[in-house]
Amino acid sequence: MLLFVLGVFSVTRLLASSEGSKETIPNTGGAQTGPSTGTEPVKGPVDSALVIPKGPQWMGAPIMPGGNPLPGESTRQNQEYNLPYNQVLAWYKEALKRYPDARYRDWKEEMYIEDQGGSKWHAIIISKTGGPKTVVTIVKDNWTWIWATLIIRFIGVFVVLLVLWLGLNIAGFIMQRLIKEEKAGAKA
Repeated sequence: MLLFVLGVFSVTRLLASSEGSKETIPNTGGAQTGPSTGTEPVKGPVDSALVIPKGPQWMGAPIMPGGNPLPGESTRQNQEYNLPYNQVLAWYKEALKRYPDARYRDWKEEMYIEDQGGSKWHAIIISKTGGPKTVVTIVKDNWTWIWATLIIRFIGVFVVLLVLWLGLNIAGFIMQRLIKEEKAGAKA
């Protein structure tokens, strides 16, 4: 069993190292090192700090210039802008256009831009309720969110298995009754 686990682990590492070339950012600037400045699409999970425009950033997430920092926690960066929501959203869409792992969730009171890649930030939240002012919150990736997601999925698998098990037991009970009735009818 231990040999099997070690074999699976080594094959997984081998596949991950062979796919490393997919995760690189094409370098169109000759001998340039560092972030790519081209407009080519980026493939694979990458750190957003490698593909966002130069300028202020926090944990690899872009920070729109011209904002007023708001007090907050060490796990959040809050900025207030004297701009309407649409202008701030347009700036963030432009800044993250080359980042393939950003997912946009348009909710009633906020635009939630979630990182599903390898960045150190978890989400950029752009508030819609400020009128002429817009508050942007960048949330640092944390273990609480990671563990909560894993636990929810783990429990979900067992709930599905429990429902299937109950359905199979009910179907088995019905089939046993039908077979017993057929045997009783055939003997009579």
